[in-house]
Amino acid sequence: MSRILKQERHDLLKRKIKQNPFLKDEELAKACGVSVSTIRFDRAELGIAEYRERVKSVAQDSIHNTSAEILDLNPFRDGLSILVTDESMTFEGTDVVKSQYIYSFAENLALNVIEAKSMLVKVANVKYISEVHCGDKLLAKSTVMRNRGGEYIVHVFIKVNMKEVFRGKFSLRVLN
Repeated sequence: MSRILKQERHDLLKRKIKQNPFLKDEELAKACGVSVSTIRFDRAELGIAEYRERVKSVAQDSIHNTSAEILDLNPFRDGLSILVTDESMTFEGTDVVKSQYIYSFAENLALNVIEAKSMLVKVANVKYISEVHCGDKLLAKSTVMRNRGGEYIVHVFIKVNMKEVFRGKFSLRVLN
């Protein structure tokens, strides 16, 4: 009997992560009705990456699959970029754009304005203000607020039709 329950839990776990790769182990444990350690064991057994690796992977995939265009870039000062959203970025059956595309668009501009060969996002404080829909044109503006010995604070604001839909503050460190 526990074998069947385990298989059902594994199926639920895979389905939940496919729907939302940003779910933490604690949230997955609650959804499956088991402990966090059981979820970690299940993830390891199924070859599902931990939260940080899933987020990193989604962001990288999103960057490579978008048609963002940098309009203006003043290294170490500010930048401007545009992204036209499309159906491939939306939740299935809706016209609402998934948050990972908006985040990766913002993060990509923050990284580009620093122009380092390799960079680590130490902390990202983000706020999604309103939903974005398929076909919306996102305009992102980044500003370097501070540079202290290879560590930068970059603000990114994204607007649709002059209305702010996202804001982020990225703490970045240049890697050697």
